[in-house]
Amino acid sequence: MILVTGSTGFVGGHLVKRFAASGRAVRALVRNREKAQKLGGGNIELALGDVGDPESLIRAADGCEAVVHLVGIIQPAPGQSFRSIHVEGTKNVLEAAKKAGTVRHFVYQSALGTRENARSEYHKTKYAAEELTRASGLNWTITRPSIIYGPGDEFTLRMKSLINLPLPYVPLLGSGKGLFQPVYIDDLTEALAMITGEPKYYGKIAELCGPRRLTLNEVVQEIAEAVGKKKSVMHIPVPFASPAVFAMETLLPKPPVTLDQLLMLQEDNVCASNFMDELGIKPADFKEGLRKFLN
Repeated sequence: MILVTGSTGFVGGHLVKRFAASGRAVRALVRNREKAQKLGGGNIELALGDVGDPESLIRAADGCEAVVHLVGIIQPAPGQSFRSIHVEGTKNVLEAAKKAGTVRHFVYQSALGTRENARSEYHKTKYAAEELTRASGLNWTITRPSIIYGPGDEFTLRMKSLINLPLPYVPLLGSGKGLFQPVYIDDLTEALAMITGEPKYYGKIAELCGPRRLTLNEVVQEIAEAVGKKKSVMHIPVPFASPAVFAMETLLPKPPVTLDQLLMLQEDNVCASNFMDELGIKPADFKEGLRKFLN
């Protein structure tokens, strides 16, 4: 049995369905059964729980041989800070996995850019969660994907919304020169499925990316092309954008962008060594992936 946390999220939903379709026993951690309906039922076992509720995690991990921990947030929300979700939440899941006594493999999904001296709080707390994973005493694998795209992803949908604005240009924060290596959701879940439960991947950090490095400008242009639009990009320099972003973060419950995200936008997000090669996966090109779900 494989326990998947974050199972009703973008990656989790796709991964749980992949496990189930391949005949692997999977238990999906869900906070409520209504959200779990989109998983489709079938041979997917549900476990009600939350990463902030240690007792529910102990029940969910009972009898599992592997745990894939996907819970994460891209911006804080009421009652949810980066530290409470990424650090304390991961600590709780690790403790539950150890108490289960049957978990032979713990897979933690982190992110490219995660490091001890990171500028953003997102990356700092992801690194703290990685450290907890490495020190857990469990067999572990840490995955670090670049931007993940596919049916249901927020990044592409936000970019599509900007492109569809009734403007002759696409407003973009920063220079647009930062590099990304987008990975299609089906390729990522294939990688996670191959890694989970496989001893030869114990103790490894797997950077998972698509085949091509693209600037943010190129990413926007290729999304625009996929939806049949032709627009130029208008860059908004970060020093000018920061006060507006600060105001939105202060006043809005869910701002479109945060200062933490603005920091990450100024960094490259590419693989130093693409673990897809070791897995023998040939990931979809960005244009090819976009054609599968955008119109």
